[in-house]
Amino acid sequence: MNQPLRVLFVCLGNICRSPLAEVVVKSVADEQGLSHMFHFESAGTGDWHVGNGADPRSASKALEKDLSLADHSAQQITRSNIQDWDVFVAMDSDNRRNLLAMGAKPEQVLMMRAFEGLNDALDVPDPYYGGAHGFEDAYQMLVLNAAGLLEELQKHRLCSDGKLD
Repeated sequence: MNQPLRVLFVCLGNICRSPLAEVVVKSVADEQGLSHMFHFESAGTGDWHVGNGADPRSASKALEKDLSLADHSAQQITRSNIQDWDVFVAMDSDNRRNLLAMGAKPEQVLMMRAFEGLNDALDVPDPYYGGAHGFEDAYQMLVLNAAGLLEELQKHRLCSDGKLD
């Protein structure tokens, strides 16, 4: 497969969790020399933040970790553009349900926290209404799962059609 696997990180509004997940996983892919294998973006299932930058608390957390969300502009995933992506990485079970309702195939949707060895806590809790600690918690969950996610994505990229098995 010569084309990069198109991976979309998805949360509700695309200003907190999914943009942070995008830069965290991108950073780990860069460190591992895997960036050329993937095209990463993020989007929300809702439209109320489209065109806005990242939540200042998420941007601040990224900067604290030597990452940047300065160029982030929120976008929405919809039924009309869902076919543009090979793999979706949902931040929580509601995001997963929304993706499936839009037409994503179950085998295309991964849960971000599926790689830390826990079976009962697959959601990255939305830190939007919480304090700064929620953004640190989300960041730590993303980092904990990034390498495992990349390992899984490499396996799927090797499939002849680039789709999940």
